[in-house]
Amino acid sequence: MKVALFGGTFNPIHIGHLIMAQYVLNFSQVQKVIFVPNGHPPHKVEDVADAFDRFEMVKLSIEDNPYFDISDFEIKKSNPSWTIDTLEYFSSIYERVYFIIGSDNLSEIVKWYKAEEILKRYPLIVLPRERNLCAIKKEIEKLSSKYAQDITLIQMPVIDISSTEIRKLISQDKSIRYMVHPKVEEYIKRKGLFKR
Repeated sequence: MKVALFGGTFNPIHIGHLIMAQYVLNFSQVQKVIFVPNGHPPHKVEDVADAFDRFEMVKLSIEDNPYFDISDFEIKKSNPSWTIDTLEYFSSIYERVYFIIGSDNLSEIVKWYKAEEILKRYPLIVLPRERNLCAIKKEIEKLSSKYAQDITLIQMPVIDISSTEIRKLISQDKSIRYMVHPKVEEYIKRKGLFKR
């Protein structure tokens, strides 16, 4: 089976994440998207909700889609989560593992831990996070020529919803309706998450 790993803090997961994952299914060879919430994200410094809560919110968001799955691989780790470790783990289970990355991270991926190994061994699926497709395509060409890797750009609208904005709205007692799955909205309210 061909799967795509969708890693992230998901702090919280929102409708944009779900739309992006569906586009990956629609316009790639992938048969399943596996959401992999970070346990201890090495590159994040912001205040992050408890890993259990983030995992539960992802689970609630995807439970009605048989082509979406979730893994607690990174959450169970006691040390920082490195992308290469996660990719290697899933490669031992699945026939082919793709890595979903936002276009805003394309120029940064070369600085990641074991970046060369990631770029040489794993095909990337790029989701546009900005509207300048020419710049995204140039970055893809640069990486493809250097690492001879399969990099697919998913042509889709840019989704201007962010977890940061959602947390800000919650802290201001504003509605996040339609930005997150209704079950996630209920979970956030019930647990009192992201209140300052």
